[in-house]
Amino acid sequence: MRNLLAIVALLVCVTSLQGQSQSLVGQRVWVRSPKSSGALDEGVKGTVEGISGDSLQLRLESGSEVVSVELGEQDQLFVFTGRRRAPLRGALIGGGGGALVGLVLGLAAGEDCSKSHGWFCFDRGEMATAGALGLGAVGLVGGLVIGGLGHHDTWTRVAWLEGVRPVITPNPHGITVGLSLAF
Repeated sequence: MRNLLAIVALLVCVTSLQGQSQSLVGQRVWVRSPKSSGALDEGVKGTVEGISGDSLQLRLESGSEVVSVELGEQDQLFVFTGRRRAPLRGALIGGGGGALVGLVLGLAAGEDCSKSHGWFCFDRGEMATAGALGLGAVGLVGGLVIGGLGHHDTWTRVAWLEGVRPVITPNPHGITVGLSLAF
């Protein structure tokens, strides 16, 4: 009875692990490895065609070629979660950049109004403020449009079976089924 319960528990674990790995089939993934500097490399992007052991069979994005990618302990697996636009980010970058350029140009173009230039004189502070506001507004609108029109892929990191893999080995009396745990 004890052996039967152990076998049932093991089969449930193996089935759930296979279900987790099989859920990747058909999904767009990105496999990346760390460089010696600690940063991640460009990696390999493709659609999962199959899984065998610790390898993924990927159909590369560039064409119909299917390659096998082995996942090591340090490799990271990302799943495609969609495309996103960033109009607010574009507006912030454009507005900030425009304001900075306007500020610098205004400081350079302003006059010294301490001498008598009549009623039509803009000192450096006024020109810097006007330049920052004017070019900041132009940059804000431009960044909003560019950020709204462009889009980028978003990826979510997923665990690769959390270091648990089913193991099946033959022995003189039949087969042994077990789990391999990596720490």
